[in-house]
Amino acid sequence: MVTRPLSQKFLITALVLVGLYLIILGAQRVYEHYQVKQISLEFVKALETGDESQIRGLLTPEKADLAKKLKQDSKDSSAPLDYRVLDVKLTGTTAQVRIQIQKNGYAIKPDIHLVKSKTGVWKIDAITQAKVDPLWYDHEDQRYQQKLIKEKVPPKEVQGRVLAKELARSLNTTVEESSPDQVDP
Repeated sequence: MVTRPLSQKFLITALVLVGLYLIILGAQRVYEHYQVKQISLEFVKALETGDESQIRGLLTPEKADLAKKLKQDSKDSSAPLDYRVLDVKLTGTTAQVRIQIQKNGYAIKPDIHLVKSKTGVWKIDAITQAKVDPLWYDHEDQRYQQKLIKEKVPPKEVQGRVLAKELARSLNTTVEESSPDQVDP
């Protein structure tokens, strides 16, 4: 049997303890990563089904009043959702999960922000970057253009109206429809 000096035994013990600590810390981080990912997916599933109580349970208490509105918005269409997690970022007691949600051929990529409560439960605090897919806007513009053509609006005016809607959308405003009796200057 090999006898080692006391300082060498202490060093080996310290290295083993540090290694075990890092393994436990890594396992906890992997578990939290999994938790926030699952909560975000549960939230999207609850939106798809319109389950208000589940939506409310996944939101922070301050945001729980949004559950009713989110339930109503999700009931507007019965088309199925296709969703997947793109990215998860953990920073202490906050997390951000980017999800891609597809429906009717259009996609959005919202960021779901979660916070960890004092009891260790992850709750959804905010949803950002939930912008409308530009393809949807293109489709709506085409439908609007077809509607104007059916109404026998002159081609230049059709083009102008569609461009006005695109500009208004980019400026976050609206365009009022002109009445057909207005005279061109």
